[in-house]
Amino acid sequence: MFDDLELNVVSYTLIALVLGLMILPAIFQKDPDIHPMILNRQSNVSPVRNPKESAVHRSTLSPPGYPLVSGLGLPTDKKYRTRDGDIRDVWNQAVKEGKGKVLSVKGSEVKELDIDQLTQNIHSLGSYIKSIPGAKRIAIYLANDVENLVASFACAFYDLTLITLPFDPRGPPDVTSLLNRSKADVLIAPAGDLALNDLNGAKNIKEIIWVVEPGSQHLNWASPNGNKSSVYHDVIKMPSTGAGDVDLDGPAVIVFGPKYAGEERRIEMAEFNHKQIIAGVASTIASVKPGPETLKTDDVFVPVDTLSDIYTRIFTYAALTSGTTVALNPIAGTHADLELCVKHVRPTVIVASTSTLADTVSITAGSRMEIWHNILHYFQCRTLESGRIPKGNALIRFNDYTRPNVGQPSRLRLVFSAETAGDLDSHPLNSEDLNDLRVYFGARVVYGLKHHMVAGPINQQHVYDYRVQPQTPKPSKKKEIPRKCAHFGGVTPGCEVFTRDWNIFKASDAGGSRGEIVVRGPTVIGGEAPLGVVGKWWPDGVLSYV
Repeated sequence: MFDDLELNVVSYTLIALVLGLMILPAIFQKDPDIHPMILNRQSNVSPVRNPKESAVHRSTLSPPGYPLVSGLGLPTDKKYRTRDGDIRDVWNQAVKEGKGKVLSVKGSEVKELDIDQLTQNIHSLGSYIKSIPGAKRIAIYLANDVENLVASFACAFYDLTLITLPFDPRGPPDVTSLLNRSKADVLIAPAGDLALNDLNGAKNIKEIIWVVEPGSQHLNWASPNGNKSSVYHDVIKMPSTGAGDVDLDGPAVIVFGPKYAGEERRIEMAEFNHKQIIAGVASTIASVKPGPETLKTDDVFVPVDTLSDIYTRIFTYAALTSGTTVALNPIAGTHADLELCVKHVRPTVIVASTSTLADTVSITAGSRMEIWHNILHYFQCRTLESGRIPKGNALIRFNDYTRPNVGQPSRLRLVFSAETAGDLDSHPLNSEDLNDLRVYFGARVVYGLKHHMVAGPINQQHVYDYRVQPQTPKPSKKKEIPRKCAHFGGVTPGCEVFTRDWNIFKASDAGGSRGEIVVRGPTVIGGEAPLGVVGKWWPDGVLSYV
């Protein structure tokens, strides 16, 4: 039968090509980063549910019947017992780990700070504020810099309430009204950023501590309007006194967040105590454990979003607790330029707002001008679909499009971001955006859900979840095209989440339980908080907007 076949060079070439297409993929195929079946169960679901509520969803690390993560599990005098800890232990762990460092980044200048000197500054500032008669509630209007960190832990060690005013370099908020609402006694703010006339209406302010740049420290910064004032660089040189006991149930950190009544945007005040903050820190650390993606002592962490956001603050505390190097850049914020924040420190882990990441997606997509760039991007997204992060090679980099500069060579491995529940002014990311970011960064991007009443993330996508799922619209203002939003993943170990019937959205809906998202647990103010936004549970245990 084969005697009449005439094979030539073309025939042999075609045979070799066909065999190559059949055999080579099997030889060079790589396993996905995680077994796909693991992504089919991202939350533990309670076997029973209450009327008009969905089943309670928990993290796979804290299934029903087990306690939620509430503390750091620090050692005590008795070997068989541990303690949860408080905010002071965040700094103590950073010092104890030894390898943890704090960097101050200003432009291209990167300065490593002596952690023992920072500890001394914390006690000097705390002692000084404690000596001010009647000073109990300390408001800070500061960028992401060392003064913010020092003031935060000074309040923790000296039983003072820290009030974090929203810091936006584009323009200060109505600081006077926020000071009056929070009943702040002392204000710490950068010199020259706030108009003194605007502070005249702050009724309770007993003293203002100005943070002055080195080039202006020779000037007289006394307040002409009669308010007592001092300067930060003199205060931290003063001798310190011993810190006393701390009320773990009293207000420790006060933050502000948006709340909507219809389309009217209001600012809501949220008071966290030590226990809630530390539960959020422990839950955040546990959410990326165990495995290779956990925060390590050789990591460099950069909070690209503002520390006045409780989600970003909790991640920063988690990094300090893990002994990770924390790099602070004062230009960080909700609308910060990602490259300017990180390119001089080559971070391995960052936390950024959805607005910053949405801008990064838009700018980078605009640089894909050639057909080769789009073909390259397509195949890299195919690699993601197969369950692996595309790393590229020398040939690709030779004619690549302009990617975000996060340090050369890039060491970035983890990017965290979260949608603010119910915030109509946010910039939600869909799953295509997230995969684009994974391709651009060559790193894993973890998306989640946050709220100012909850310490740390509420839900968080699995680190290895690169799936593109059907998108659901985000609640939007009238007369606008509904915006899409990716799912938020499973529940974090420090809380439990369920949905409650709301209007037409029912827990018994055939396509998956729907209703108002409710969070409860040790990370939540008051133990339980309805978020005022409608969510839906998917069969794999992930939560999304309806």
